[in-house]
Amino acid sequence: MAMSIEETLRIALEAHKGQKDLDGKPVILHIMAVGAAGKNEIEQKVGILHDIIEDTEITRDDLRKSGVDEEVLDAVDLLTHRDKDTYEEYIRHLVESGNLTAMMVKLHDLDHNQERASRTLMGMEKSRINDQERRAMILDIVKMHTWASNYIVGALRRAQ
Repeated sequence: MAMSIEETLRIALEAHKGQKDLDGKPVILHIMAVGAAGKNEIEQKVGILHDIIEDTEITRDDLRKSGVDEEVLDAVDLLTHRDKDTYEEYIRHLVESGNLTAMMVKLHDLDHNQERASRTLMGMEKSRINDQERRAMILDIVKMHTWASNYIVGALRRAQ
């Protein structure tokens, strides 16, 4: 029997417990947003687990032992950016895999990250924070994520 969304969320809640994002908000809010953006149960589960291998001590084998389905594991593994790969290599590998679930979840992830970056930049403008280094870092992230979104969307269009 397939693991439920609730069981998947419990794994993510425990694994990401106490983690904060760049704005000091709980990482689990991003995890839940990406999961909620999924168009079906598999995308939702993958979205909930998309950062777990990359950002926690949890491994693919740990997830397998917990009862996570192989289809979910395959997509989560593809979404794990490993240190040896540049960001561009990581995105190209993801697209070359042909795994539509992983590509769709990455688009949900990128969309949510872009939204958060935009809110952060707007907040910096409103508060007149003059932290040019942080602003430059966020703009670099936005540029990188825009490229990745366009690359993935282009591959999906070509596949149709």
